[in-house]
Amino acid sequence: MKTGILWLFIIIALIGAGLYFMYVPTSAPHGALENHVTFYCGSGNTIAATFRSSSVNLLLSDGQAYTMPQTVSGSGIRYEASTTDNGAVVFTSKGAYASLTDTASTTDVRFQTCTAARVAPAAPGFETYADQPQTFTFTFPTAFSVSGVPVGYGLSWTENATSTGMELARVDVPQSYEPGTNFGGAWFTVGVSSMPSALATCFRDTTGMGTGSTTQVTINGTPYTTWRSVGAGAGNRYDTTTFRTVHANECYAVEYTIHYGVLQNYPPGAVHAFDQQKVQNALESIVQSFRFTS
Repeated sequence: MKTGILWLFIIIALIGAGLYFMYVPTSAPHGALENHVTFYCGSGNTIAATFRSSSVNLLLSDGQAYTMPQTVSGSGIRYEASTTDNGAVVFTSKGAYASLTDTASTTDVRFQTCTAARVAPAAPGFETYADQPQTFTFTFPTAFSVSGVPVGYGLSWTENATSTGMELARVDVPQSYEPGTNFGGAWFTVGVSSMPSALATCFRDTTGMGTGSTTQVTINGTPYTTWRSVGAGAGNRYDTTTFRTVHANECYAVEYTIHYGVLQNYPPGAVHAFDQQKVQNALESIVQSFRFTS
């Protein structure tokens, strides 16, 4: 009986420790008093956060700075500070995700969807991205920008998902990359799902919009199944190339989507056709640099 009670306490302690590390953004080195994390929020917006035992210092890319005490949170961690207009600035974080909101403003959404990552210069014209848990890394052109991703489980982890998962990383290609053309933008994403239904169909295109054919490739020692699908709507095209693999018993989707308008829908001479091969080559180079680090 006593042995059973002892094991029960051990299990409860392990569950508590697991929840703690799930919700703390990162683990500070042993004995460290501070933990520095950079959150990427898209369109060049970032939050540099310095976590302390009961507070956080934030430096936003627009120059604003806050020191905020930690408050009670039902999930993850929460920091809040009053503002001069009787509002409050609230910073919440859970795992690698964070959000900063000002209760006095309903229009400023620049810092509402942010993701922790390590981004560092690589070869000239390129940067290297490493996710906060240090599971994977890839290299992307500096002309592209790192964006935040939605927190929690949803359907954005892969194009036209039929089961839930988590989006882990996103890099956006601005429309200005191909000015004066029908190019509407593009994006590269990394997503994952551990759902049994996702694992069962990890190597199959279930969207119904693909060509029906798949190809097997190996990238940096990891085998992938790849295919292409095209979505359409309101004169727009969404050309997606998907790479799927199972890593650590989870289905990973490494993919990119190119968005463009149907050229015939523009007034004559208003735009010209974008260089699709140029865009695809740039996105393909990101895929080819992708590798798991753990």
